[in-house]
Parts: sequence; structure tokens; C-alpha cells
Amino acid sequence: MKIIFTLVLLLHFTFSYSQWTKVQQLPSTDIASLYHKDSILYAGGKNIIYVSKDKGLTWDSTSSIPKLFLVTSIIVYKNELYAAAPNKGVFKSPDGGITWQEISTGLFPDVSDFCEFGGDLYAATLGNSIYILDRFNHSRWLPFSNGLSNLSLNLTAIEGNSNALIASTIANGLYDYLPANSLSWEERFLLPQVSVNEGAFDIITAHDTLFFAGRTGRYYMSTDNGLTWSLFGNRLVTAATSIVNAKQALLSSTHFLNAGSFMTAFFYIKKDSLQDPFVNFSIVADHFTYKIDIIGDKLWDASNKGLFYMSLSDLPGISSADDSSVTTTLPIRFALFNVKCEGDNKLITWKTAQEQNSSHFNIERSDNGINWTTIGMLTAANNSAVESSYSFTDKNPLADGYYRIAGYDLDGKVKYSSVMRSSCTISEGFTVFPNPVIDKVFINIVASNDSKATIQLFDGKGALVKLQNRTVRQGNNHLDIDMKYLTRGLYHLSVSWNNGLMQKAVQIVKQ
Repeated sequence: MKIIFTLVLLLHFTFSYSQWTKVQQLPSTDIASLYHKDSILYAGGKNIIYVSKDKGLTWDSTSSIPKLFLVTSIIVYKNELYAAAPNKGVFKSPDGGITWQEISTGLFPDVSDFCEFGGDLYAATLGNSIYILDRFNHSRWLPFSNGLSNLSLNLTAIEGNSNALIASTIANGLYDYLPANSLSWEERFLLPQVSVNEGAFDIITAHDTLFFAGRTGRYYMSTDNGLTWSLFGNRLVTAATSIVNAKQALLSSTHFLNAGSFMTAFFYIKKDSLQDPFVNFSIVADHFTYKIDIIGDKLWDASNKGLFYMSLSDLPGISSADDSSVTTTLPIRFALFNVKCEGDNKLITWKTAQEQNSSHFNIERSDNGINWTTIGMLTAANNSAVESSYSFTDKNPLADGYYRIAGYDLDGKVKYSSVMRSSCTISEGFTVFPNPVIDKVFINIVASNDSKATIQLFDGKGALVKLQNRTVRQGNNHLDIDMKYLTRGLYHLSVSWNNGLMQKAVQIVKQ
């Protein structure tokens, strides 16, 4: 099998280089990061950032950045350019890279990723969780780890959509979830049962759907702002992964060792066929890809051999990065959106806080959170400064479906609600992790309906040491108990919900 695999790679190798074109203006050495904003593309090299203001046709460069031997993270925030490298700190430039200022004070130096969310700039770190840039002093970082345990000290990726911010840890399938306008994180799990080796290499957003490229070669997606996740595609053999969004597909790069040297394989998966396997379209030998990106009609590859690109039109049915169906913000503000089961039907309700020139609402349903069908329409209030309520009954619901509301104005522009997943056939479930525990024990409850949950923790002598009364909602619920200051030993955890009909108990070892 190993011989056959090597032959396949050699066949692909000949085909691969014919697709890729090297950017001759840039060095044939490490280009370790890519970032674009509007039509400007940034490529991080050794002590420098290369800049193209015409989507990669011509290139300029910043001045040398002190200390940053290899620029691995780039972002533009409030018209200032930020750059970071592992163990070297963070630098910013107010003038497009002419001058640089180190702003690592108060920040653990090993920054893994940047993200702008809700008007603020966040930095994920390897060793010290998450920081937020001071809103009033852009030369100072503030710790922002409220609600996080030591399990979230090492973060590899951070990404947000309009409703939530997601950061991923390096193991256990654990990720951090921050709803918009919240001051406290929640630690959650990708799935009820996830490999202890699972973490994120990359997280991206596409039309508010979150895509998560895992360290075990698995890929996950969330259509409810990161609350729940499902697998898509097939598992790929990988050592590192970057994932990007095109109009018709997701593209990914992965690494593997062959005969002692790294090779990079490139894949795509169509958005209308996420249940199918990824399609390999290129393999390049003796090549290590740090990051891929898409701008205009080209796929860009930042690697140890320099910067390369290929035309997206070389791939069947993939034309460009144009994702122009991203919605335009309208003067319609959704205040509430809910879907619940009523017998064989599903009742969909929503409220708006205000409407200006609104025309109508389309009720849309999907079986995968990607492809949508309109199942109903309601006339909107047109102009309203007060709260308006709407409801619609889906009389032929899917057993496990996704819903969203599309609000149209008189000019045909659209504003979407969040996406909600609803299943009327949810079975009860219960898992606890980790065990043994050092700081916090996490409890995952899959509930068939809304109810109160009682959590009791007893020590080895039978004494009650913790008692919590919580509310669980239909579907997945992630709860936790802080055991950091309890003495080492054996504990008994008892959890009941669904009016006492569901009761689970497990022994916990505190280390």
C-alpha cells in the first residue's frame, strides 16, 4: 500500500506544479502568513510584510519589523497594521508599515491568531488564553479570560461571526464560546464524544456559518453561531491545515510526511455536497504550506518556498471568491427567534425591535444549514419603532432541520436572522469530562425538552459539597462544576433533569 500511495503522489506531483505560479517579486523562502482586507493582500515574511493593493498583481513591502523573524499573524484594525510572531511579541504600525511600535506589554508574547469582533481586537495566545486590545489605548492589551479554566490556556485559532466569538484549544475537542455583548466565556465541546487530540488548526466564517478544521483531520460546521457542531466531509490525513471560503466551495491544504520530507495536498468540497468526501486537486512535493487565502479569482499559497497562486477557474465549478450574497445590514433588527415542536408541527416565532421600509419575511428551511428552501411568507410591519411579533407553523417539518428568517425591504435587500436547528426526535444523553479532573468537570446533557436540572457533588464520606440548580434547553447543554479548590480524592456526581425522569450518577477522581 505504501508503494502504491507513493506512485499516486508522483503522478500528482507532475500535475501540481503546472497549476501553480510563483510570485517572482517575493523571496523563494518562508512566507508564513496571508491576510486580506478589501482588495489589499498582505503576506508575512522574515521581519517584513509584503503588500499588494491590486489583488496580487504588483507588490510593495513594509519597513523591517524589529524582532519578528517570521511574521505569522497579520490583521488591519482601525486603519492600523498589526503583526505578531511566536515568542517575539506584537507590533503595530499606524502608517501602513513605515514605522513600527512594539505593543506586547501585558500580553503573553506567543500570539497564535488575531480576530476583530464587535468592534474590538482580540488575540489568542499559546499559554495565556485571550487578550483584548484596550479600546482607549491601542498600545496596551488587557486579559480577557473570564469564565475560562486552565484547559483554555493554549489557543490555536480565534474567529467570530456577527453573533459569537469562537476560540479553540489544542486538545479534548474543547472550544471557548463568547456570545455578542457578553463579558464571560463558556467552555464547550465540539461533540459529545471527541478525541483527546482534537483541536483547531483553522476556523473561518462563511455567511455566519462557522467551519472548523480539526487537528485530527476532521472538519466541523456550526450553523447556530458555535453552540453546536456537526461533522462534514471525510477525515483527511494531516499534520497542519488551512481552510478558506470560495463562492461555491471550501478549500483546504494539509501536510504529510513522505520519504522524510513534507508534502502539501490541496482539497476542495462543494458547499452543496458537504456530505461527500473532499476532492484532491493538487499535491506538491518538498513543500510546506503555512497558510492559504483567496482574493479575487485566485487561490494563494504561502509556503516555505515563497508565495504561489493558481486560478480558481482551474477547478471544476469554482469560479471566484466572490461571496456577494453576504447580507446587507438593514433597518430590521431581530429581537427574538425561536422554533419549538408542537405535536407533528414546528412553531416558528420571531420578534423585531424595529422595522423601516420592510416588505415581507420569508421563512426558510434547510436539511444541512447550507442550502435553503422558502416554506412560507408573511407581510412585514413596513415601518415600526416598537416590537412586532410574528409566527408561522411548519406543518411538514423535517425530523432534524434548520430554520432562519429572511427579512426583505421594499428595495429587495435582505436581512437574515440567526440560524436555529430544531429536532423533535432528540434522545436523552449524558457525558462527563475530564475524569480525573484538576480544575473543572464538564457535563454534557442532551435533553428532549426544556427543564430544570439539579447537580449534586458528594465527597468520599457522603457529604454534599456542591449543589447547583440549572436550566437545560432542548438539545445540547454544556454545564460545569468548579472543583479547583476541593481536596484530592473520590467524589460522587449526581445529575437529574426532565422533572426527575432522567437521573445519572458517576464517580469523579479529583487530582
